[in-house]
Amino acid sequence: MNRFAELLDTFKNSIKQNRERIFHLCLIGSLFIHTATYAGYKISQLRGDEVVEESTFEDVDVSFEEIPPELIGGTSSPAPVEKQEWVEGSNKDKADEPDNSDLNPNQLSGNGTDKDGYLFSFNGDKMPTAIIDFDLKEYFPPQAKAANIVEKQVVLLVQVNEDGSLQSAKIVSGRAGYGFEEAAMKLIKRVRFSPGYVQGHPKKMAHRLPILFSLED
Repeated sequence: MNRFAELLDTFKNSIKQNRERIFHLCLIGSLFIHTATYAGYKISQLRGDEVVEESTFEDVDVSFEEIPPELIGGTSSPAPVEKQEWVEGSNKDKADEPDNSDLNPNQLSGNGTDKDGYLFSFNGDKMPTAIIDFDLKEYFPPQAKAANIVEKQVVLLVQVNEDGSLQSAKIVSGRAGYGFEEAAMKLIKRVRFSPGYVQGHPKKMAHRLPILFSLED
């Protein structure tokens, strides 16, 4: 027991006598560890850069020769797909979604007409053409002017007969408000049409007609 005590006293005295030397050794060891850590980090970064530099990207040629003709304007209609159209201003209860009741997918895959037998214009050779020979600014709603609205588009689905006469019209775009729908239904009665054509013959057609209300020149 006395021998252990003597050794312990000797160790303590040695530490006291060499305290400065031990401090220097600890400082050198700490610097070595930090230097080694930093060097390892830089080496890992250099390896990462090398991997990026060695990455290569090849151009891919895309050929459109095998696309079915009906998808690029051929004579037949594509198979029906579910219509998914987002309209600005649509809310969760879908109260202002477009009215697509006349777009019957079953008819689109057959003779491409609506429920009244009017051919959808994209299936024809020439769409009906609207002839507007008056200033649309005359119909710009006063409510919209008061709200500092200078432009708004409303889309109508019109049915045009073989002689160019208008059979019916209804709003199919999202709700615009500020009196734009009422103005569109009022002015469409003044619009004249040239009929759509299929194989050189006039055909009664259903056509989506955008009406742009604008106060700008």
